Amino acid sequence: MRRLTLALLCGAIALGAIGACSAQRATAPGAQDDTTLVVASAESSTSADLSALTLSPIAELEQPVDAAYRTGDDAVYFVSRTGTIHRYVNGDAGGDTGGDAFGNPVLDISDLTEGDGERGLLGLAFSPDGSVAYVNYTSRSGDTVVASLNVAANGTFDRGSLRTIITIEQPFRNHNAGDLVVEPNGTLLVPMGDGGSADDPLRVSLDESSLLGKVLRVDATTGATTIIAKGLRNPWRVDLFNDRLWLADVGQNKWEEVSVLDSVSSRTMTNLADFGWSAYEANERFNDDQSSPSHTHPVLAYEHGENGCSISGGAVAVSGSLRGRYVFADYCSGRIWSTPADITSTASSNSTFASLATLHFDAVDSPSAIVRAHNDLYVLSLSGTIWRING
Repeated sequence: MRRLTLALLCGAIALGAIGACSAQRATAPGAQDDTTLVVASAESSTSADLSALTLSPIAELEQPVDAAYRTGDDAVYFVSRTGTIHRYVNGDAGGDTGGDAFGNPVLDISDLTEGDGERGLLGLAFSPDGSVAYVNYTSRSGDTVVASLNVAANGTFDRGSLRTIITIEQPFRNHNAGDLVVEPNGTLLVPMGDGGSADDPLRVSLDESSLLGKVLRVDATTGATTIIAKGLRNPWRVDLFNDRLWLADVGQNKWEEVSVLDSVSSRTMTNLADFGWSAYEANERFNDDQSSPSHTHPVLAYEHGENGCSISGGAVAVSGSLRGRYVFADYCSGRIWSTPADITSTASSNSTFASLATLHFDAVDSPSAIVRAHNDLYVLSLSGTIWRING
């Protein structure tokens, strides 16, 4: 068994990955250093331009796991798993609200959650007009909570307006997923893990009577919830781009995978997608007592080994030489790859992964996510460093 344990994935509670991860990780540069990490050779890139990519550290934040931006606001809002959100504007931590990425947050709900194991404040998104923030966190009792808060024009979060939209019981301490995105019409998409432990013990991921192991469409006003995809294990980070939802689903013993939910806006319970877990782990049969006749294969899958052991998730680039490519990372190996954003589902194997994914960086320290904010991509390290991808 191996679990994505964000507090210390490669530590004592991350079974089966201790030695490999500790050997592959590199130390993050200081936030003030203009450091370029190891870049893949031009021979392994699909374009000479891609070989010139660099990582520039812009700030340090305790356990960053997500970032978001809102309409009409130049700031990027970075999420600390400890329960705080920090505003960053044009190289200035805090911007005009007085927040400080090294200290005073623009929102603090650390009293409502506990950044331990795979729990904490895990996701942030804004309404289309930027006036409402949505957060995904695990409560002190361990359940998933999706809530909303009002946001003033200057980026100030109104803690007093915090309102719970939906609460989902979690049977175990891991596989909380934790991301969320907002559709153009204002509804929320919330990916859910299978509830935790190992091997999908409750057999919930393919069970349509359970909200676990699913992608949920949630009405932000009423909390009304619709399942639009099932068969997921732990879709840690997601990205909505051009009506496609990219899902980085953390694997069990052997495979990490990237799945794509196409035609998101038209999905309902009558045409929900089935990503196969736990009948399948990626493209291989897993639990024999589970059935997935309509299994949607991942667009990419890689085997545990030198490529890593825990996919961190990513985002589609909208500018620079990576434009039109999905960029993602692995927590254990620190590798960062990209693949064309028009890639389609296939019964891929580890060998086809090498031909479909271009390696850009290696041994990045503990990347917990790659996120898009405005036109930039940021790499978040659980050890504290936030990098911007340049090139």
